[in-house]
Amino acid sequence: MESGNNQNVKVVIPPRQNRKKTPEAQPVQESTQPVRVTIPPRHGRTTAPPPQARTPQRLEQTPAAASEPVQVTIPPRAARSHDGVQGRNSIQNRNSMPDPNGIRRQNSIPDRGSARTEMSFEQLAQLASSVVMIMVHDKKGEQFASGSGIMIGRKGYILTNNHVLSEGSFFTVRMENDDQCYRADQIIKYNQLLDLAVIRIERELVPLPIYKGPQKLVRGQKVVAIGSPLGLFNSVSDGIIAGFRVLDDVDMIQFTAPTSPGSSGGAVLNMYGEVIGISTAGAPGAQGINWAVGYEFINLFTQGFRS
Repeated sequence: MESGNNQNVKVVIPPRQNRKKTPEAQPVQESTQPVRVTIPPRHGRTTAPPPQARTPQRLEQTPAAASEPVQVTIPPRAARSHDGVQGRNSIQNRNSMPDPNGIRRQNSIPDRGSARTEMSFEQLAQLASSVVMIMVHDKKGEQFASGSGIMIGRKGYILTNNHVLSEGSFFTVRMENDDQCYRADQIIKYNQLLDLAVIRIERELVPLPIYKGPQKLVRGQKVVAIGSPLGLFNSVSDGIIAGFRVLDDVDMIQFTAPTSPGSSGGAVLNMYGEVIGISTAGAPGAQGINWAVGYEFINLFTQGFRS
């Protein structure tokens, strides 16, 4: 019958013998606990040193290869010596000890009497007006290298790396908002070990403040670098402090803000617009591994020039 074909059939499955009841689901934490694995030490295994850590590449630039990174051989540094003053005709005998402490920038940096306030990247980029490009000339007046520098004293004093000025007979300085280039015939102070040097031009300057160290620098801290990599005048880049290293017996700041040949002597700033270091070297063939001479040495070295 048609009605009989539409009836539902109930099927009863008999229980299987020895069949155990399905256990309740265990808590997730019991089934996902991490397993600790101990890896035995390998015999004879040594830790390789960081690549190029002992042979940093200076960041000065040779104009002839302005579109390509410049490979620079670092000459051995001489032993420490006393402070020295050099003129145009005695540039090749540079060995001096530091001296050192801080000038404040007007109009761009908040009053030091008020609470320190972090600045935006746009505000920090405006401080490029106190960062200069330095062209290095031979005896015939030909430019053969370039680097960067920062204004440290109102009476024309500019700080840079000593290696930027190597072999130069005189120097010309370019700055923002000024079509004129200013000539400097003397290296007023230098230190080969710290790789710092001061020159002076006949012009009133607006110096950058040097960090005084109310708090120690830390890894991960934001920084901004301003300089002229590959001759690209006053380029701005950002990064962080990656670590603290000792290179050639000098404590250095490792930072990630991109730099290139021509950046040497440029400013490394914290987010308050204060100089915490001077771009000095980079690891050849690496990315984001750069070093700066720190503010402690800068404060000591520039003390007599900031006013």
